[in-house]
This record gives sequence, structure tokens and C-alpha cells, in this order.
Amino acid sequence: MANLKGNIAFIAGCAGNVGDGVVRSFLKAGATVITTSRKQEKIEELRGCLGDLANDNFVPIVSDLGDLESAENLRNQLLGLINRLDSVVATIGGTFLPVLTVNKGSSYTFLGGSASENVIPNYSLVAIPAAGQLMMAKVLMEEMKDSGVRINEVMVNSLVNTRATEDNAKPEWITADEIGDYVAWLTSDEAYMVSSSVPYLQEQTR
Repeated sequence: MANLKGNIAFIAGCAGNVGDGVVRSFLKAGATVITTSRKQEKIEELRGCLGDLANDNFVPIVSDLGDLESAENLRNQLLGLINRLDSVVATIGGTFLPVLTVNKGSSYTFLGGSASENVIPNYSLVAIPAAGQLMMAKVLMEEMKDSGVRINEVMVNSLVNTRATEDNAKPEWITADEIGDYVAWLTSDEAYMVSSSVPYLQEQTR
């Protein structure tokens, strides 16, 4: 298990398909997790699923990150609550990157999927933004390679077994917790040598 004790992390979208798995893995690893959802009831649902992990290290905030202004407002709100930020896991742009640059060795992890690179019929509303995010991540990796921030994008090339899909999930699907465990490791000091990378998580035969 990754060691994130003392790490202050911002994880955007705790109610998403894999967000709850990432939140759970970070809390298990000892991080303080600040996370968001647009709806309070989704936060309370996650709190129930986390059980004892939903302790003082779990800091949920109701917020909509649907546009740049909202993301910037949340960033400023967080800076009023904490004195630093060590890591970010998100599918949003680099709004939080300037906050990380003061901590050498900090980590920003984008989450993406195969739709960003593969042509999937009738999936353009997902594929086009995903492709844009991948290119933005690669540009930021190049622009900020000397900043001390480790920027990576984890590509999930699998359907994902989540709380929403578990009744119909197949054994080869990656689970949300497996994604969370990998991202927690990638964020930790153990992965200090991994930067400007696009690792792929694949389905496997179980």
C-alpha cells in the first residue's frame, strides 16, 4: 500500500465512476483528502460507503467545477482552509497547478480513458473533450517539466467496476479501488521517478 501520510490531496469529483475508489485509496494511505461533488446527497452516500475512513481526514465540499470561474473560486476557497496542497487528481485543467509549484515533488494526476485515442461511434461528446484533455496534459508536462511538479495522465483502457456497475460487471474489468490504489502509489514518494508519463491500465484475465 502507498504511504501518503501527511499528504494533503485534492480529488475532484468524489461521486464519479472512479472518484470514490481514488478517495478511498488515498484515505487508506493516510492522506488528508479534500474532495467535491455537486450534490450534498452524493457526498453523504460516499461517506456511508467509506465507513470509518470518513474521519477528520475526509474533507468534502459541495462545489460545481463545470467552468473555469468555479474552479478558480474553489481553489481560492481551499487556500483559505489549508496552508499547502501536495497533490491533485482531476479530469479538469491546470487551475490548481500554480498552488503545487511551491512544493517540489508534488503531484498532479489526470484521469483519462481510451476514448481520447480511439474512434468510438456515437461517443463524440465524450471522446472530443477526452482527446483535448490528453493533449493539454502533454503540453503541461512539457511546459512545467522544470517546475518540480510531477504531472502524469493515467489512461484507463477498460470498463470499470464501480458501485454503479458492480451488478453487471465482468471479472476482467478494472475496479475503482484498483485505479485508486495505482493513483495513490503514483502520487506517493515511491514513484518519485515517474513524471511526464501516460501509463495505461488494462483489463486482465482473472
